[in-house]
Amino acid sequence: MTSSTTPATGYRALLSLMLPRRLALASIPADFSDWLDYAAVIALVVFAWGEGPFALALLALALSLPYVLVGPFLAVIVDHAPIRRVLVISNLGRGLATLAFAFVDQTLVLLALVFLRGSIDSAFTPARQSAIQASTPPELLTHANGLHQAINQTSKIAGPAIGGLLLIVWQPQHVFMFNALLSLVAMLVSWTIVLPPRPTPSEERGRFLTESLKGITEYGRSQILLVALIFSACAYFAFFLYDALIALLAQGFGFDGTAFGLSIAASGAGGLAGALLAGQVANMRPILTMALAAIVSGASTAALAWFAMQGWAMPLPAFLLALGFIGGMTAFMLVPYRTIVQKEAPPDRIARVFAAGEAAITLTMLSAPLIGSFIAGRWGTPAAFLAGGLLLICLGAATLASMRRS
Repeated sequence: MTSSTTPATGYRALLSLMLPRRLALASIPADFSDWLDYAAVIALVVFAWGEGPFALALLALALSLPYVLVGPFLAVIVDHAPIRRVLVISNLGRGLATLAFAFVDQTLVLLALVFLRGSIDSAFTPARQSAIQASTPPELLTHANGLHQAINQTSKIAGPAIGGLLLIVWQPQHVFMFNALLSLVAMLVSWTIVLPPRPTPSEERGRFLTESLKGITEYGRSQILLVALIFSACAYFAFFLYDALIALLAQGFGFDGTAFGLSIAASGAGGLAGALLAGQVANMRPILTMALAAIVSGASTAALAWFAMQGWAMPLPAFLLALGFIGGMTAFMLVPYRTIVQKEAPPDRIARVFAAGEAAITLTMLSAPLIGSFIAGRWGTPAAFLAGGLLLICLGAATLASMRRS
């Protein structure tokens, strides 16, 4: 019989707690609102307004740059403001920005609004990390991050798909309005999350710029934080060398557009299952988990690339299973990182630590699609997958070697 002093673990124990349960409920509409109108934005820009690759490149920048240019500065406010207030206001702001999508008729204005919404989201995401840290017992932090990663992964799979289905019966403007309503729902749920007060800051507040830099300096004070950040930045770079080229890889195996859609779903489903499993097993040795996952994922990716380079035929179920497995291994690298941040970062600056890490990771991975495209254009699509896989193997091996030396 289990001792009464043994802490409860597992997702059931996590969801039995009111605050983590409400935070997860608030994350469902919040995360879906990030992805539901993605297909509608693409449809509006490409099919309604006739824009081409340049506009899509600007859209990619508008989606990514807020986390580099704005997030680290807004995190100063997040660290000093009541967390619930930030969650409520950021969801409201995202909803209003999304609603404005429905009333514009110019590409540049729409892209500016996409950037604005991303800027607001760059405050919401660190605030959620603060809320997870403040509301979750330490022994359940990995489970909480696994659950939130699973919610996020589900939204990435289902959000664009549902948005695409809605476009069959709705105009893009109606999808934007519906998505704004989701942010309103997230705001209302966030209003019910009453978190414990923040601890007294260990230092007096300084100038705004100095305060904004305290997030990145925290990585210099904690070796495990620094290792986790460098690992994550390199891992994301490796992923994005080939992530945008899955359609071309599928085409190279002789699969059609339907198979490509199934491959995206398989990769996402693997990421979902991996996130939930990582939340169960990655708590004790997070860096070791990340390193081993990198080696396994890299070897699988390199093997898939080598298979394609040899021109060997592959049945569609085997291709989907391989992508699902790789997606699952990816989650074993992502979930432990957030747990490490929440365990290592002081509560009075966790938003800045998380935002600084997100900025560094995003900045690192921005060049990866271009480099991957160059590799694919020069040596063929499988070469980009091979490069990403080999980089992951080297990353995992280097991390294991550094663990042995320390």
